[in-house]
Amino acid sequence: MKSGPTDKNITDALRYMRVPPEGRSEELVRTVREAFTRLEGVITPRIVWGRFHVIHFDGGIEIEGGYIYSRDISRLTARSDECYVLAATLGHDTDRQIALAQRKNMLDGLALDACASVRVDDFVDGAVSREIVPSLRGGEHLTSRFSPGYGDLSMNVTEDIIAVLDATKRIGLSVTRSLMMSPVKSITAIIGLFNK
Repeated sequence: MKSGPTDKNITDALRYMRVPPEGRSEELVRTVREAFTRLEGVITPRIVWGRFHVIHFDGGIEIEGGYIYSRDISRLTARSDECYVLAATLGHDTDRQIALAQRKNMLDGLALDACASVRVDDFVDGAVSREIVPSLRGGEHLTSRFSPGYGDLSMNVTEDIIAVLDATKRIGLSVTRSLMMSPVKSITAIIGLFNK
């Protein structure tokens, strides 16, 4: 966001902070804007993705020999013979800056955390447009992306996505025993493919 955060970015960050519209003071907006600016100096966005064949079974799908039990992901890929799987991160420095900010000033830390969530989401959307969309073949379209932890898609699937993409080696993304991603400001997702 070298041109600075958009109004939507600021609104999204305040929503992550659970600030109601009536509580959005000029000072709070300035704090969020400054947090976005601080982030630009520390984030190192990286993404890895792949296109995989999908095998459907009752209640889920199989990708690369891994079984994903989820009716939601089954519905998402119902018209898909293939799908894209992706993993993205803002890097460990982002997590360190958030932790440091939280120790110094809770509001600054909260704002930085919210802005990082917005930033990683924007980064993934941009990367899909720049990298995945141009790789589509004639008549193909993408579904929305769906991440572990949403609907009935278990957080355990994060480990499978990281493994199938070799994301630990390629972008430094891993999962803790409590199924938290490390770095925290990271996204894994599945995107279905369909042909009109």
